[in-house]
Amino acid sequence: MAAESTMSTAPAQPIRLSRRLELGALATLFWLTVRRHVRARRLIILAFLYLLPTAFALFALWMNADFPRDHLMFALVFNLIPHGLVPLTALLYSSGIIQDELEEQTLTYLLVRPLPRWGIYLAKLLATLFVTALLTAVFTFVTYTAIFWGSDRFWSDIMPRDAGKTALLFTLALCGYCAFFGWTSLLVRRSFILGVAYIIVFEGVIANIDFAVRKITIMYYFRVLAQRWLLDQPENARDVRAWSVDLTTAATASECVWTLAIASLVFVVLAIISFTTREWRVKTPEGS
Repeated sequence: MAAESTMSTAPAQPIRLSRRLELGALATLFWLTVRRHVRARRLIILAFLYLLPTAFALFALWMNADFPRDHLMFALVFNLIPHGLVPLTALLYSSGIIQDELEEQTLTYLLVRPLPRWGIYLAKLLATLFVTALLTAVFTFVTYTAIFWGSDRFWSDIMPRDAGKTALLFTLALCGYCAFFGWTSLLVRRSFILGVAYIIVFEGVIANIDFAVRKITIMYYFRVLAQRWLLDQPENARDVRAWSVDLTTAATASECVWTLAIASLVFVVLAIISFTTREWRVKTPEGS
């Protein structure tokens, strides 16, 4: 009887939660994040902003049907979209990877799941990149359609080659922006203000200065790749001259891709380290 009494009153040992990688749970988290991004109000705002280049193109061609379409493409597709819309899209979405969970007090439910923290962050980052890349690609094709509809090269070159390569270029830029802004959102509370300042100072000003310092910007590698992959025709020579990129001394296309990929990976690793080592103050079932 004494043995039974001892066994019945002994405190139960806590069960350690498994932290092994559950691909099914991470896939569910991925799609839940995609659904949250799609339903967010920021998608409507960005869709309206992405329609502005299309509206400008239609208005310019309506006013002057003989307007040089290559010049129009350079102004809208290779200046307005990558300089303003692409980094803004990455900032709006990636800065909320964890902050949105904190504001909505739902981070608790993620952290108590038997999932590694690095897997949680990586799944949400991939979902963010998927949504931003898809959004940008769709409106890139829409803009190309508005500019080159009726052209003899529309189905042979413009849509399958130029629009596709441009969407790929934007995706590479988004990888860098999302990785960087996702990391900074874990360091400072007002990461949106910091992100806007970075876009203006680095991607807007420093990228246009013909010094070695601009090689730390994503925009520099975007411009080099754009010139090597797409803007290598004589009709684009006058437009790209404003970028002041000397292809004879600039990095090769493969070097640009590897630089963007490695930089993105470094920022992702830094973000994962920050997310996994930081103590997050979250809402508990007791309200503490």
